[in-house]
Amino acid sequence: MSSRSRALPPALAALGAAALVSLPGQARADEPFAISGGLMLSLSFGQQLAFGLGADLRAAVVVDGDAFAPGNVGFGPFAQATWLNFSAGRFAVGLHSGGDLSDDHADVHHSVDGEIGWTYRTRMSDALPGQHGLHVGVMSTLDSPVALELSARAVIPLSSEPFTPEGTVGMGLRLLPPFGMRFQPMHGRPLRSAEGVVLPPALALGRAAARPARLDSATRAALAGVWLDSARAECGSIPAFLALARDLAAVGAPASLVARALAALGDEVRHTARCSAIASALAGWRLRPALLPPPAARDADRRAALVRMALEAWHDGCLGEGAAAARARRSLAGASDAAVRAALFEIARDEAQHAELGWRVLAYCLAEGGRATREAIGDAMTGPAPAPPEDEAELDGERKEMEAFGALQRAQADAAWEETWAVARRHGERVLAAA
Repeated sequence: MSSRSRALPPALAALGAAALVSLPGQARADEPFAISGGLMLSLSFGQQLAFGLGADLRAAVVVDGDAFAPGNVGFGPFAQATWLNFSAGRFAVGLHSGGDLSDDHADVHHSVDGEIGWTYRTRMSDALPGQHGLHVGVMSTLDSPVALELSARAVIPLSSEPFTPEGTVGMGLRLLPPFGMRFQPMHGRPLRSAEGVVLPPALALGRAAARPARLDSATRAALAGVWLDSARAECGSIPAFLALARDLAAVGAPASLVARALAALGDEVRHTARCSAIASALAGWRLRPALLPPPAARDADRRAALVRMALEAWHDGCLGEGAAAARARRSLAGASDAAVRAALFEIARDEAQHAELGWRVLAYCLAEGGRATREAIGDAMTGPAPAPPEDEAELDGERKEMEAFGALQRAQADAAWEETWAVARRHGERVLAAA
């Protein structure tokens, strides 16, 4: 074996490690980037029959498909490395583009991704020296917590003899799909940036022992998705509360409000850990959301900061966290799993306290922000009822088992939102009148 061939396994291992940890970040169009990695087995034919073990890493700029596809669509670069017959290697780089062909209500999402680029195969024998080529291919992925990938690729030689095109068919596992995953519920205070709401990426850190609950595969997968989405949303609240504490201090708010924002941050750390543990036990993978930094301060002056903070206190605190507490209470009523009940009890209690903090921040901003803040909040309170946070479709699974693990039906989630809106609007009018 040549020195070049002996160097292939470490390089392949490095690329595979990157593929495993570089999972999609935000999966919505308001955070338009996704990174996806996978491992694959392949069979090549043409110049020589060859077995391949490879890794694939690709990034994509993601947008909402709208008229082009029911789900996300995207394009970006890709890189592949394949170990052929344990003696040679094939490397490819280029561009890929495709989209999710399934609508939002599908339990399993199907995406198709085309690719084109340059490839190089190292020397296989005296008759098959190293060779450059044009790489084309198509990949189909069935998206679930671990996505199944099927691929077909071709190489058209660009140098050396023989001039014989090669074909490859393969299959593998992709830890989350190439165009991001669409999250379902949002709990509590979201992480906002200048571009919109940001949801942290999810990391798969290896296998985990699955909880020995008697659940069918569809129910287990649906529940794992619900709790992973909750973990990601709770994790996004950590930098959101850090930014709130920073902004409160910057405008001269009382130290008690700053301290309560930091205490809420600690609550969200616990919520993230509890939701991640439940998702991991259901999925059989150690799933963790990645902690993101707080958004940069972007207000032009103190008055602008007070207006923004008042609106966020109303939407994210009074309404968002109030609804999160109401949802958790409703979920708790039907839950029987011990870990789920403990998590929901803590979330219901803490989110109610965070909503109360939102009312205190709102009162402070109204008192300090003058006419501009009062008018902005008045418009928000007296306008049409805002739509509830984007939520999941009815999930595929046994209803009794879903409720036992805290999954709330859509009708109940909508009722919690409507109840929160009605109560918050009445209380908000009193707060606004007092200001």
